[in-house]
Amino acid sequence: MQAMNYIKKVLGRLPQVGISKPFSLAHPHAAAGLVVLASFTGMFLGPGLTNSYGVFEEEYENLYSNNKTGAKGSVSPAISIGAVHLASNYLFTTIAGALCERLGMGLTTFIGALMVGTGLFTAGFCTKVWQLVLTQGVLTGAGVGTIFIVVSTIPTSWFSKNQGLFIGLVHSGSGVGGLVLAPLTRFLINTHELAGSVKILGLALAAGLSVVSLGMASKPDELFDQEDEDSIDAVSSMGDNLSEHKASSLAKKRMSVRSFGVRDVRGTGGVLRSQEFWYLNVAVMLAEAAFYVVLFFLPVFSIGIGLSSEQGALITGVANGATIIGRIAIGYVADFAGNINMFLGTHLLVTLSCLLLWFPAKSFTVMMVFACAFGLFAGSLTLMVPLCSVTLFGQNGLANNVGLLGIGMVLTTSAAPVVARVFYEKLGQNGGGYGTVALLCGGIYFVATVSIFALRMCVSRRLWTKI
Repeated sequence: MQAMNYIKKVLGRLPQVGISKPFSLAHPHAAAGLVVLASFTGMFLGPGLTNSYGVFEEEYENLYSNNKTGAKGSVSPAISIGAVHLASNYLFTTIAGALCERLGMGLTTFIGALMVGTGLFTAGFCTKVWQLVLTQGVLTGAGVGTIFIVVSTIPTSWFSKNQGLFIGLVHSGSGVGGLVLAPLTRFLINTHELAGSVKILGLALAAGLSVVSLGMASKPDELFDQEDEDSIDAVSSMGDNLSEHKASSLAKKRMSVRSFGVRDVRGTGGVLRSQEFWYLNVAVMLAEAAFYVVLFFLPVFSIGIGLSSEQGALITGVANGATIIGRIAIGYVADFAGNINMFLGTHLLVTLSCLLLWFPAKSFTVMMVFACAFGLFAGSLTLMVPLCSVTLFGQNGLANNVGLLGIGMVLTTSAAPVVARVFYEKLGQNGGGYGTVALLCGGIYFVATVSIFALRMCVSRRLWTKI
């Protein structure tokens, strides 16, 4: 007990990082704009780095491939760097979700910035795969996961209207980051070699993400209270037939949605005991794993069916670019159609695109069509996670609730790239392995879609209801 009290005392003395509460109360619109801008930039520099990892994958494959030692048919150990990076990423979303409740959003973001920068900078001194696994894999992945949990959840508290649109704008930052950081990383590797490039990126990202931490702030309770008072005044002015008591009840109902969502659960234990959480958890951990299998290996797969490396790079770039448009557009539509409804619809379309476009694809044109469809619909996953969590469990404790979903993703996202690589290398590089991986991803997305449908039916069996 004394140890816990000492820890709480130490945490209480830590400096507060981010937009000050007086500024937020005096200038709420400016504070909301700064939070959105900082969150977009955090997505650009954090998850955007992960989305551009394919460039590093190619370099590490050339450096550490078993084919150089004559061990043909064996899986390259370099794949473990990216797999551990993803696993550490999602593991630390859980830890960072708890940190946000204790340290605040700004300081948690600053800690993530230090981990990203340190991991990349020290990777520049590594000469063995296991060293890169610990630095660029574990440490950098942990930093990206810490950044993600803050910037993906904090903007939801600032907007009661057009929430999906603003969350879509923020999450489009990771797609923009993938588009920009991939060619930038290639340029740095060509000019400063691999070791120099990761050192430069480490210093630059640490500085940029530290600045992002200054723009983090949760919406003060006083602003929520003011919105509720405005709701009472607006509803009361609608006519004499609506009593003050009924207006107050409507405001309290809105507050309960903010606190609990469509399910009145309290605390982490209540969330974990809810059926809806597990349906959402299964869907998210499967869909996220399949998403990164496609994104990491799309260039290699394109070459496997006879396309050039330049065409493969273009297809990957188009897929990243399509996520930008898709996240904004789907976030906007979700404000009208409902978050869970959009989650179900987009992943049904992703499943069909994998099975009907990707699997039979043998030409550049078909692959480009698939890249557009995949980016538009699959990229919506990252914004659907916090939006669906708000719908189900409310705004309070959102970072912790989203972090809980990261536990299941640790296993699937670390195993899926390795399994996909085994399928590709063991079944041949003449298109056979490629087609099998396409079916694998389509199957994973299908199971995820079934889980989303079960979640939708669990919340409401009325198909045309906005949920």
